[in-house]
Amino acid sequence: MLVLASGTASAQDTTSLYAPAPPPNSAFVRLINATATAASGTIGSSAVTAAKAGVGTYQIIPQGAVSVHVGSVTQQVNVSAGKFYSLVWTGKTFRLMDDPNADNRAKALLVVYNLSSTPLIDLATADGKTRVLEGVAPMTSANRAVNGITVDLAVFNQNKALATFKKTQLERGSAYAIVVTENGATLTQSSTASMPK
Repeated sequence: MLVLASGTASAQDTTSLYAPAPPPNSAFVRLINATATAASGTIGSSAVTAAKAGVGTYQIIPQGAVSVHVGSVTQQVNVSAGKFYSLVWTGKTFRLMDDPNADNRAKALLVVYNLSSTPLIDLATADGKTRVLEGVAPMTSANRAVNGITVDLAVFNQNKALATFKKTQLERGSAYAIVVTENGATLTQSSTASMPK
């Protein structure tokens, strides 16, 4: 049984329990690729990559104005300390989206990004009986915390399943990005780059 919980949580963990803490003025920024081809570039001084409809690793970036670059496009965005962001690459420009911070280690967090033209996206169990998130509009995201469980999930437009994720293991204290684009949908466990030692 998929038990839902309200509130926002995330699980952008460093790669080990005792990894060095990031500087207090740090923001966390990752690349989400809404195009049909792989993307690579930079966020600040950090090299980033993302497969088609894919999600990159959160990079630890100093707060303030940050230069971002993919292909021939360079843009500046502003980020705040202690916050998480997804930088959506559309193939022509970037769109900065706020992500939820980590504050509930007892739950798994599901975050749906509708980067398609589909008017409304729902996330539900694959049989359609339990709706987790409903009505996610284009170029927006929504999130919900759930209990840790292994479950079949699906992305729906009304009653039509657009993509199914079989036997998805949702771990407590972890976050999962479900990205929906014109080219399909992906589900990725969120991660954060480790600090240099």
